[in-house]
Amino acid sequence: SSAVSSSPSKSPTVRVAGQDVKVWNDDLFQKVRALHGVPDNFLDNNDPAQAAIDLHRPRPESVNGKGGGAQFSTRDGQFIVKAVSADDQKTLLQLTGELVERLLRGQTLLCPIYLHFVDPHTEQCYIAMANLTQAGNWSAKYDLKGCADDKTLEEDGKMIVPVRRRFWRADMWCRCAWTPPRWRYWQGKERARALKLRLAGPQRDEAVRLIASDAEWLSEQGIMDYSLMLGVRRLSASAAAACGVEAAAGVVHSVGSSAVAAGRRFAMVDQSTGELLLVTMGVIDFLQPWTLPKKAAQCIKGLEFNKATIPPPLYGARFARHFKERLQSEESFQAQSDDVAMKADLWCIEHC
Repeated sequence: SSAVSSSPSKSPTVRVAGQDVKVWNDDLFQKVRALHGVPDNFLDNNDPAQAAIDLHRPRPESVNGKGGGAQFSTRDGQFIVKAVSADDQKTLLQLTGELVERLLRGQTLLCPIYLHFVDPHTEQCYIAMANLTQAGNWSAKYDLKGCADDKTLEEDGKMIVPVRRRFWRADMWCRCAWTPPRWRYWQGKERARALKLRLAGPQRDEAVRLIASDAEWLSEQGIMDYSLMLGVRRLSASAAAACGVEAAAGVVHSVGSSAVAAGRRFAMVDQSTGELLLVTMGVIDFLQPWTLPKKAAQCIKGLEFNKATIPPPLYGARFARHFKERLQSEESFQAQSDDVAMKADLWCIEHC
């Protein structure tokens, strides 16, 4: 296996938006790109007028991060580039070797990282990763930790802008002073906390197994505060037919194929309505170590119930337990092949 380097180097094949960049451990990340069919120049199309990505224009979803770095989306929506903090940078350098090995094995929901680079002009460090919920509108998108921080990101194709309650915001202390955007954000959080998602039996079992495995691995690495990104789409019976659903009674299809590059994508037919349910999930934000500031936050939030800031072993156990309870098996849902899921994705790109 390749040695992990703590120093960046210039790459002869990787450029970002027409600019030379320095990369960390690209001999390792290149293996992940190759496995998933991502070319080395995925962030550079050699056309300044139609740059693959603009690192001066953050995507709207950046507001969903709690103090995190800016996020940028490629023009085709397939990838996200995220600025990383000093703690995240240190963690990734420590994890790179084992992380890449885990991604290459395929039995994981961890969102794949394809590039780790630094802008030589600003010295800002970035990671480029798969966009788990790209293209078109979603019935719902969630950021779930299994605690009080759960939130709804999108509902019926409309992004929910976070309006957080802070102790220094006196106008947030009383609900009678809340604005409509604040109410919408709070209601979205309540729905996310109460969410129970039904899946076809084999798909539910696969998801629960992978979540538990990732949570255990992240706990061993001293990582906490990660989330399950969950996207849900419901397509009509006519759209389901266009996607080639296989409705033969009693057919059980394979799930969790390693051919799905980013996270897992599950397709199932609701036999009571004929609708096609498309669910995409993956673990994101998995670079947060258990630091002294996190320990301090745990003490400050001592009276807060079900908080995110708890030690990695407790966080991981709660994460696995939460989704084992909240992902439920539904007998009337019939699992579909990954071919159907891919066709549904293409249908959504064209019609959603």
